[in-house]
Amino acid sequence: MDGWKSAWPAIGRGSQIVALVAVCGVLGAACGSGPGTAKIGIEGPMTGPQAATGIDMWRAAQLEEAKLNDAGGVLGKSIQLVQIDDRADASTAVAVARRALAKGISAVVGPYNSAVGVKDLPVYTGAGLPVVRLTSNHTTSGMGITLQPMDYQVAPFMASAIEKTSGSQRVAIVYDTSTYTSGVADQVKTLLTAAKVPVVAFEPITTGQTQFGTAVAALKGANPTIVYFVAYDPEAEELVQQASTAGVPGTCLVDGLAAEGPVFLKTVPLALAQKCVFSGVPTAEQFPDARTYVSSYKSKFNESPGTWGTFTYDSLGALASAVKTAGSWSGRKVDPVLFHLSGYRGLTGTTTINPGTGDRNDPPLLMETVDSSGHYVVSQEWSQSGGLPVLPPL
Repeated sequence: MDGWKSAWPAIGRGSQIVALVAVCGVLGAACGSGPGTAKIGIEGPMTGPQAATGIDMWRAAQLEEAKLNDAGGVLGKSIQLVQIDDRADASTAVAVARRALAKGISAVVGPYNSAVGVKDLPVYTGAGLPVVRLTSNHTTSGMGITLQPMDYQVAPFMASAIEKTSGSQRVAIVYDTSTYTSGVADQVKTLLTAAKVPVVAFEPITTGQTQFGTAVAALKGANPTIVYFVAYDPEAEELVQQASTAGVPGTCLVDGLAAEGPVFLKTVPLALAQKCVFSGVPTAEQFPDARTYVSSYKSKFNESPGTWGTFTYDSLGALASAVKTAGSWSGRKVDPVLFHLSGYRGLTGTTTINPGTGDRNDPPLLMETVDSSGHYVVSQEWSQSGGLPVLPPL
């Protein structure tokens, strides 16, 4: 090594750069950061049709990063975030993860999309990195921990609310064939069928689709009393609007884990949004412990926070707490702490992890409507009866 160092000044500047790239390619993470820095990847759809979610995640992580570094970092290292943009595209997920590893990251928060996580979470865990994921499909259980609801928790919540709705119900389900959305749609259908609630239509759509004439015609022909829309942005907004234009009857029920957030309210006319019920998690403004976060977010970014930023903020905080407890950044030492996380208090409430799955016990779930000011509010009817409110049809 001394001979290599002594020869360095004799090499031209262009050759130095080529040589450095070659050395980093061999050493990988060793070139990624100095001894006083720990790099944490934040993965989500930073660009593409779901970019609003990824940007919200990134901004929230920046706020938690500043908080951690202001407090002296973690184990004597300052936190440096690395943005990992997967564009919600499962086909490139493995390549995206490998590029992230080459940047020398020590841990990962994300991804958000389950279809992506199925592909790239094994890359991260296989490399020995601790992971706090934001995926909700049950096939990602065990691949790191999560602080947000899982599909097997959402489905019975949804089915119960439909069953408790007053009157005789006929349910139509239209769903994106992506991993989370198709999974939760299947589970809700199974639960409703077992409860003898008729599922009169079960229509698939695909990510990137913009015209939904076939699905909308099937929904209308089924004459439902409830239409359950299970799709991400921007398909969810387009579906609801096209269904309304076509005169599809029934109460609009939107899967909020996929589509509740600012994008829906910015895209869908207020009068139509007020005809929808949203299953999901509380907004940032509704979490009692998130008031300072909301204020800081608005001050720094000149926008209100989205739905999943609070969970990203807590995920990074929980990861940092586990690293401190483990006294190491090694996944082998951090994972046992993460999987036995108990009583962690964050913006989204108190979290206890099921050590067998890495999933959160009793995650926050509720039903919301939209008020005349264009804000999500907890449904009073749901709070009182557990059923859906009776709203004007689409």
